[in-house]
Amino acid sequence: MMKRLLALAMFCACNAAVGATALEFSQNLGAMLPLRATFTDAQGHATRLGEYFGNTPVVMVFGYYHCPRLCSTVMDGVLQAIQDAGLPYAVVGIGIDPRETPADAASKLKAYRSADDNAAKLHLLTGRQDQIERVARTAGFQYEYDQPSDQFTHPAGFLVATPAGRISRYFSGLRFDRRDVRLALIEASDERVGSLAEQVLLLCSHYDPLAGRYTFAAMTLARIVGLLTILLLAAGIWRARRRSATRPGPRRPDGQELQAQGRARRPS
Repeated sequence: MMKRLLALAMFCACNAAVGATALEFSQNLGAMLPLRATFTDAQGHATRLGEYFGNTPVVMVFGYYHCPRLCSTVMDGVLQAIQDAGLPYAVVGIGIDPRETPADAASKLKAYRSADDNAAKLHLLTGRQDQIERVARTAGFQYEYDQPSDQFTHPAGFLVATPAGRISRYFSGLRFDRRDVRLALIEASDERVGSLAEQVLLLCSHYDPLAGRYTFAAMTLARIVGLLTILLLAAGIWRARRRSATRPGPRRPDGQELQAQGRARRPS
């Protein structure tokens, strides 16, 4: 009970601190990705999503290959975070623009591999809109096409899936702590799924480039403490009233319960 109250308080505090966002990653922990979804790889070969699963955990990143900034920044952050993981893994990029071709994916893949050795385990896919939406919907990845700018609006982050294809953990932002990502890969390798409390902790975290890791914002922590205090006070009042309602009344020496005095006692 107390763990649930704590998780609820932290979740509410984080929502207050982060604010409402139009597009985000929904936390579909434990959901099974559609491994039969079909795509085309950067070499132009037809493939299924399941081809990249089975033996290692998979880091999945959504984006599009003509993205002006955000997508490349997120992918750079992912490749840097897994640089020293020391574990087997695969990185799969899902292109969300159905107009893009394997040549677009190949051009972007070449750019990543020329700049980062970790991109050797990177696979970039393109596909039809129905197949893209099928995977994105299961992953909880929300995105929209903006026709005036000819660009896509989408959240920044990625997910980690187990070798069997279950969603194990989410990461939001542009830069990611290497230890957190390595721990996520270890858990996913064992087919473990992150808990709600662990996801809330990551949601409340902000990347500090000076510290090189995620840290709690002071205002967020203050909100957490305040909400937790209110919840604990409410729980204490409820328990006290419950005990008071069930407590037996005073009794006479013969064991019978005293009746409430309806009239004032006469003066002697």
